[in-house]
Amino acid sequence: MNLRPYGEYIQFGIQIGLMMALPVLLGVWLDGRYGTDPWLMLAGVFLGFVSMLWTIVKTAVFLNNRDKQKKKSESNR
Repeated sequence: MNLRPYGEYIQFGIQIGLMMALPVLLGVWLDGRYGTDPWLMLAGVFLGFVSMLWTIVKTAVFLNNRDKQKKKSESNR
């Protein structure tokens, strides 16, 4: 089975998951270490959400520009 055409989408899904999970897990670990429950976890949730949104916007802009270039090159043929 050839997954090459789906590579971008798989990468995007993994990136979104990691962008959300890693700051939360770091916040949970820091809360346990410093006894600040739940504040650092909540900060991790906020940071993860913002980074996830940034990744979605950045990817949407990239894909939009790529589609415009494809259409432009097809119309020049």
